[in-house]
Amino acid sequence: MRTELAVIGAGPAGIAAALAAARRGTRVTLVDAAPAPGGQYFRQPAPGLGADVTQHGRRTWTRLRNALAVSTVDVRPEHHVWCVERESGGLTVHALLGPEQRASVELCADAVLLATGGYETVLPFPGWTLPGVVTAGGAQAMLKGGLVTPGGTVVVAGTGPL
Repeated sequence: MRTELAVIGAGPAGIAAALAAARRGTRVTLVDAAPAPGGQYFRQPAPGLGADVTQHGRRTWTRLRNALAVSTVDVRPEHHVWCVERESGGLTVHALLGPEQRASVELCADAVLLATGGYETVLPFPGWTLPGVVTAGGAQAMLKGGLVTPGGTVVVAGTGPL
């Protein structure tokens, strides 16, 4: 598979970059490990749960999702990128496919843009490694991944989008 620009990461920044390049006539392939675009911040609930997306920035996400749907960007979900190599013809992106990651694929690109996303900063505190203690990002991933929420007492502390 060959493309002019491979964007690694389908969160808000990766989608925006892919759309901007595509609007300028660049052939773009957007790859991400998740089953659907959105990244950590706009992570989509697991299919079949019947859950609607509830999040801050919903209008922004709707605009990005709709623009991506009608764009020329080739979206490749469930592509777990593990290596990018410079070769004579450009760059080769190596990825493993699907949740099982059993098959591999190579994507040859003239350029690669890394938009691997944000992550939360965890400030250690006494007991932070105990079972049942999760970060805000971990709780969000649990909720959106299967509508499971941590039980018992909840303390929310910190800052940032995750």
